Parts: sequence; structure tokens; C-alpha cells
Amino acid sequence: MPAPSDPVVVVGGGLAGLAAAARLAKAGHPVELYERSDTLGGRWAANDLPGIGPVDAAPGILTFPAPWRDLFRKSGRPLEAELSRSGHALVPASPVRYRFADGTVLTLPTDRGAQHATLRAAFGVGPADRWRDLLDELDQVWQILRPLGLEHPLEGRQQLPRPVRARLRARRSLAWLAARLAEPHLEALVRSLACRHGSRPERTPAWVAVDLSISRTFGHWHLAATEPASHPADTGRSSVLVEALTARLQQRRVQVHLRTAVQGLDVVDGRVVGIRTAAGSRTAAAVVVTTDPWHLVEDLLPSGTAPALRRRTQRLRPAAAPTVEHSWMDRPAQTVTETVELTADGTPVVSWARPVGDGTVVSRHDYRRTTPTPSAGAAWRGWRSWLDRPPVTPGVPGLYTAGPASPGGDGPSQVVLSGALASYACHQALD
Repeated sequence: MPAPSDPVVVVGGGLAGLAAAARLAKAGHPVELYERSDTLGGRWAANDLPGIGPVDAAPGILTFPAPWRDLFRKSGRPLEAELSRSGHALVPASPVRYRFADGTVLTLPTDRGAQHATLRAAFGVGPADRWRDLLDELDQVWQILRPLGLEHPLEGRQQLPRPVRARLRARRSLAWLAARLAEPHLEALVRSLACRHGSRPERTPAWVAVDLSISRTFGHWHLAATEPASHPADTGRSSVLVEALTARLQQRRVQVHLRTAVQGLDVVDGRVVGIRTAAGSRTAAAVVVTTDPWHLVEDLLPSGTAPALRRRTQRLRPAAAPTVEHSWMDRPAQTVTETVELTADGTPVVSWARPVGDGTVVSRHDYRRTTPTPSAGAAWRGWRSWLDRPPVTPGVPGLYTAGPASPGGDGPSQVVLSGALASYACHQALD
């Protein structure tokens, strides 16, 4: 059985694992993190592209920086101070540019009044009013969603009584919501949100359009190199945050084991008491698993354990991840930009362009060509699939979960929040 001196083991070095490890270490727990690859950050880590330098699969523009700020503040030096120390800053980004199938181009600001004026000029008063009213409604939806998997765990249906489901329009799809706008360009824009979560608009709950409210409320942000001579390739590279978080683990003396796959969890009398690697067993005070739920139930947990979690996971399907491509342009970009090209049915191709030296790196996410990818999270299959996502405490003492398939969602900031929830639950149980 675990001893008081045994560490909390974090399985997986993606965003959720890094966030959980940093918070638990700051809370005074010895922490060991195991990652099977040779880098931390998972899908959001930088990769070196020959002839270009570091490139990201992470979004070049962030819309919800608050979880990052909270993570750094709660684990040590605040984010702004940490970035300043390394020659970086988080700065406002340019508005997103949309290119529609009929050739229409729309640059959509985040300010409420500016949005309405832009849409009125582009599509008329009626569509502009309906868009404004929809986002005002989504502002209220955001307040309902915050305690349901983001700021507090979503553990079961008891947190979704009929009045809450009614306010969320749980039975309505994103496709239905888009059609309410009665304007084909705006319909395509709303439908694209489902694709960006690896799902189909007809199977995605209407409340997922809350992304539009988040964008309008919190704005758009990107990383900037305040010392370009020292960091010529860093402006617009969101993986700078991953690198800052990796440095935070070193400061907190988290033991990181790279190239070390966890092969299974040791369970004694129904409780997780440790992990197994190729080198042998390691006793743990608790285990936080931040890999995908299919890997957890099929490869890590002994057969017969966690039957409820297994049933839930069997009903889930991996999200569809886009094809990611990077290219170089000889002409320099003035700033970081996001361009979304939309087909008539709303399938997006999202491009982030960022200046690098005398040229521009363009990172392209093509949702016309997707692959089901467990590390991308869980696809929506109607609102009830929300309750199939693994809860923070999945019913096995000593085990906690976090990651892109968590109820909070698959965006980088939401994944960071899932790591926070797992760390809180683990700390409370061990305290």
C-alpha cells in the first residue's frame, strides 16, 4: 500500500498532465510524471521543421487565456512575469478573417458593437441583429457551463436537472442553431465550430456555440517575442506556453521520466496503488491519468475494474483531428493572423500565419481531411455523450483523470482546466 512519502504519479505529459503536475507540486506533494515520447506538451509541443524551425500544431491564437494565467499564478510566478523573464508577452491579436465558399470575405472583430456594425454592413440589419442576440444568449449559456466541467467537476446527470437542460437547449444541435440565423454565411460559420471540435454539426449540442461568446468576452491573443533578436521564430508560437510550463515543473522539482511508457496500473483491494513500466512497479500515493480514456480502460486498468467507466468509454468515439501542414512564404507577415476558409456546409480550413525573420510560416488545419484521433478528445454524439466523458474521479480510489476527452472540452485552455480539477480532487483526498 502507498506510504506518505510516495509520490503522486501523473501519466502523460500533455497539457493536462503538465498542469496537474505543476499544481500538485506547488501544493507540497512529491510528483513524478511519465511520458512515453521524448518531449512534453503532447499535441501542442513544438516540432522542428527542416528549413523553417519550430512549428506548432497548437492554435496560433488563443481565445481563453484566463486558465493559463490561473495555472501560473497558482504554481509560482505569474504568467506575465514568467513570459517577460523569457523575452515574451501575451498580446491582443488581429480579428479573424473568414473566406466563404462564394468568395465573400469577412473580418469579424470581437467587440459587441463592432461585430454588429460589421455584420450589418456585410449582410444587413436582420442577420446582424440575430447574431448579436444569439451571442447575448450564449453569454448566459457560458455562465451555466462554467461549473459543469470547467471550474467544478461534472460527475453525473444529477447536475443537469430539467431546468438546466432546458436553458442549454440540450436536445438541440449546432446545426439547428446555425439554421436559426437564416443567413448562409453565418450558418456556415456556426456549423464550423463542430468541425473544430472533431465532430459533426448534427451531432454536436447547440451550446458548443458558446465558443463565440468566449471569443467576444475574452478577445483573441497571441504570443509575441519582445526580444525578436533572441527569439526570431517565437511570435505566434503558442508552444512557448508549453515550454514555460515545462520550466515550471523543473522549478517545482517534478521528476519527469521521458521515453517511459506506463504499461499498467497496480490495483489492490479496489484501489490504485501504483504503476508499472518496463523497469518494474512504482508505488504511488495517487495516480492522475491524462492520456485518452480508451488507453486507460483497455491498456492500463486491470480487466474487471471500473465497469461503469468502461461502459461509458465504449460509447465514446475519438474526435476527428484535422490534417496539419506547415509552409513557408518569402514575404514577411506584419503580425499573427488567423484565416478561416469555409465550404458551403461549414467545413473549415484554418490557417495561422506568423512572421519568422524575413518570411512567414503558415500552419494549416484542414478539417476536410480528418482522422479519428484519441488524443484529440471525444466526438460529440448528442448531448448525452457529455455524460460519457470520464469524470475527474472515475470510481476507483486513488485514480483521477484529465485531458481533452474530459467534460470541459478539448481546447488548450479547457484541457489546462481539466488538469486543475484533477489536482484539486487528488490534493483534497491526500490532505
